[in-house]
Amino acid sequence: MKTSFTRALIALTAGVFIWSCATGPSLGSQSQSLDSHWTSTGKSYQAGAQFNGPMAWAAGQYVVVGSTTNKARTAVSRTLLVRQEQGGWVVETSTTSAKAPQKVTQMLITGFDQAMSTGDVSGLDLVWIKTLNKNGSVTTMQGAQLGMMKGLYKSAYESMVVKKTGFTDGGTIEVPAGSFAGTSLVKATTKVMLFTVDTESWLHSAVPISGMVKSSTTDGKTVSELLSFGFDGVAQIPPG
Repeated sequence: MKTSFTRALIALTAGVFIWSCATGPSLGSQSQSLDSHWTSTGKSYQAGAQFNGPMAWAAGQYVVVGSTTNKARTAVSRTLLVRQEQGGWVVETSTTSAKAPQKVTQMLITGFDQAMSTGDVSGLDLVWIKTLNKNGSVTTMQGAQLGMMKGLYKSAYESMVVKKTGFTDGGTIEVPAGSFAGTSLVKATTKVMLFTVDTESWLHSAVPISGMVKSSTTDGKTVSELLSFGFDGVAQIPPG
């Protein structure tokens, strides 16, 4: 159950990132170099018990993840737990890609607590989406305005089929965020719509939100790695 939900949670982070790259206003006039984000922290994290699900969520937890395709650095995203609201969680994702400036998106998604306890992600529901505009104003989509977007998000999770092999010893994984000893490795075949992707993910209990240190397609062409993380993140989109 928890393994399935962990894979869904990693998929959520990726899904929010892809969506925010494709929609919403850019917050600058030109793209920024991504190289500076791949700076090693030099930190080390000891091995603990085998990963058995993410740590309890709390407002302020964030992860910064860098993505590469065919070894080219393509994007950096920060995922932040902003607050609890209406029995769900407000999640903010700010993204910068190699071809576009930063974009900031917040989503209120309900059903996480039940999914965490049962492993069933079918109850996840998208309540509203907010995007930060160039002039600092905020655009909100909710209710009927979500239209097809809400339906596509929900159907994507309901149609997701995960074949898991369970956790195995992932050894020590080094990423810019640090050296993580005793990671847990999970392999999965994930089917979303018409696409099937074989992935490997290395997880560690010191990392908030999903626990992901590194995730890669088995062919090694697409890699996501942890650049930094923390517990005192501040939202870019104000409440209200």
